[in-house]
Amino acid sequence: MSNKIGAKFGFLRKLKDFLIGATVYSVVRDLEERRLLVEYGLMLVVLGDMLGFPLPNYYRLRLLPYWLPRFNEWKTFLLRERDVTEKL
Repeated sequence: MSNKIGAKFGFLRKLKDFLIGATVYSVVRDLEERRLLVEYGLMLVVLGDMLGFPLPNYYRLRLLPYWLPRFNEWKTFLLRERDVTEKL
């Protein structure tokens, strides 16, 4: 009896995952990408002088512990060579 209930819930979970993937997955992915770009923009304003962008920064030392784990990823993102057809 419990095997039938488990199979039923497994099918419902797979159906739910399929419907979410078919309807809102691209929206969620776009929002995550936009959030990442906004965060990188804020990091550029605060830590930009490390890359040659002389911008005033007041709260740099207070925000540094939160951004330290993503610092190398951010620096690679900003200094990467880009192509015009990359976003197409």
